Amino acid sequence: MAEFEPVGIFPALPTPITDDGSINYEAAQNHIEFLEEQGVHGIVPAGCTGHAATLGDQGEEVYDEHVEFVSRIADMTSLPIIAGDGMNSTEQTLELASRIEEEADIDAHLVISPYQNCPPQDLIVEHYRRLAEELEKPIIAYNVPGRTGRNIEAETTLELARIDGVIGIKEASLDYHQIHRIGRMLQAEGIDDFYLGSGDDSANHFVFEQGGSFAISVSGNVHPEAVVEVWREGYENQDAVAAYERNQELMPLHDAMFQPGEKNPISVQYALNLVGFDFGTPRAPLDRMPRQDDEYSNQEELRNVLDSYSLLDAVQ
Repeated sequence: MAEFEPVGIFPALPTPITDDGSINYEAAQNHIEFLEEQGVHGIVPAGCTGHAATLGDQGEEVYDEHVEFVSRIADMTSLPIIAGDGMNSTEQTLELASRIEEEADIDAHLVISPYQNCPPQDLIVEHYRRLAEELEKPIIAYNVPGRTGRNIEAETTLELARIDGVIGIKEASLDYHQIHRIGRMLQAEGIDDFYLGSGDDSANHFVFEQGGSFAISVSGNVHPEAVVEVWREGYENQDAVAAYERNQELMPLHDAMFQPGEKNPISVQYALNLVGFDFGTPRAPLDRMPRQDDEYSNQEELRNVLDSYSLLDAVQ
């Protein structure tokens, strides 16, 4: 079997939740069919946008629901599956990722760097080295300092690129200088089997210009065809200007996915409801719709933004 190569647009799936708090698998199936029709290249269940930290709320054991969710999502599609299964300790990550390998048909792991523990750079490397030694499926590291409290520095990323089994990084630092350095360092070292990916849609065009091959996208849940166009221009056609211009057209959508007064995935989950999917609201502590009050007009903003792209009730 050929090794998985992360190339293309991989929407980071929100987890649809019913009124009683259970997962709405029918809504997930409908959404995945929509994404397939719109030309995405794979999907990412149980990442931060899937509020994976609450995927242990139901089930006899803490990882049961998380594993079942990834497994059932994988059974819904023939698209590649990158499973979000990083935890805040090495042992917990190994336990969860090993179970997912055994019970779900996945292509790769998306492993966030250890949050709360905030290990120094050398121990970040050892964390991923240990995982790569013990897991069978390839690993994509995930750098998101806004959630973990620790940046994976460019030099550390280069160290990760030398670990057999670590095949890429989702870069969500929004540090353009760092992303540029990673791209140049990989090129200078002649490393062509480690894939640089965007973890923030506003930076998609820039990551592709630096040699990146993929994006794990929030906006791609709502307007996948347009996000795929940015990738096609920036990666396939190597047209940085066209990719930049197309992504600039999408900036109102990207911004609306991360509204002031909210925390991902509150806004994207509400947006998917407006598009025509039954995604409900995330679980507590994020269990409400976007704010519409004297201070924020977030629901109205989302409606207006989606309407500007002709996305309101697009699937009904």
